[in-house]
Amino acid sequence: MHLMIPHASALDEAARHALSSLALPNLGALLARLSPAESWGGDAYSPHPPHQLALAGLRGQAEPSAAAWSVGAGPELSWAMLTPVHLSVGTDGVDVLPPAALNLSESDAARFAALLRELWPEAEGWQWRLLEATRWAIGHATALEGLHAASIERAAGRPIEPWLPESRTLRRWQNEAQMLLHGHALNEEREARGEPVVNSVWIGDIGRSGGADAGVTVDARLTEPLLAGDLAAWAEAWQRLDAGPLAQPLQSLTLAGERFARRFTARPLPLLDRLRRRWQGTDVAAVLESL
Repeated sequence: MHLMIPHASALDEAARHALSSLALPNLGALLARLSPAESWGGDAYSPHPPHQLALAGLRGQAEPSAAAWSVGAGPELSWAMLTPVHLSVGTDGVDVLPPAALNLSESDAARFAALLRELWPEAEGWQWRLLEATRWAIGHATALEGLHAASIERAAGRPIEPWLPESRTLRRWQNEAQMLLHGHALNEEREARGEPVVNSVWIGDIGRSGGADAGVTVDARLTEPLLAGDLAAWAEAWQRLDAGPLAQPLQSLTLAGERFARRFTARPLPLLDRLRRRWQGTDVAAVLESL
């Protein structure tokens, strides 16, 4: 089994402090037994998070196509992840509220999606998939071709400016969605309930499916609490991972942070190296911080 864990670490000081106090004995035992292999990424400002780069590499693709992978469709269409979001305007700029903070119900998601279909209508060749309340995918044979944008996982919980797409088409679509959503009755209902309004969409993770199935199990339980900045919940999720999947005799493990994804595999080691690892142990926090 090859297990991949996205958002295993973060670069901010609070996350590093949380890591330093975490007890992850099963992860430590695994890292003492496994050896470093491939590595992907290197830039914290890449539009694709490292775990997506790793999945693309393992599938034999030049670039990630997370929306197409989520849909599970063939290569006939290009797909983009369309995420309903709340853009919060503050004194220091505009922040992207993490999608989970919308508390969007399945029924409300369907109503907002029905509204936004005006911009990407099926009559013009668009296909829609509502994967979850805040994870929608739109596909088209040609309209998305050549467009590039950052993943919502990069932008969520952060200032929007570094992640805005360069494409005029994508910016136009986002502006049209904002105008359609502004003051709409669906958002007035949310305001009356004290909920954040859906005032924009994020379009990212664009690509076509392709390559062989990587045969990887992705456990993304760390993603939502980290994007929300809830480090207590993130630490609890780490401990559940350590007590669950990481307690299994894995033969391959990929850990992904903000800059790198690194794969660790079972490889034969010389006797002295095996003994040295057993005596010295593994500094789990240092491994995670290096990502």
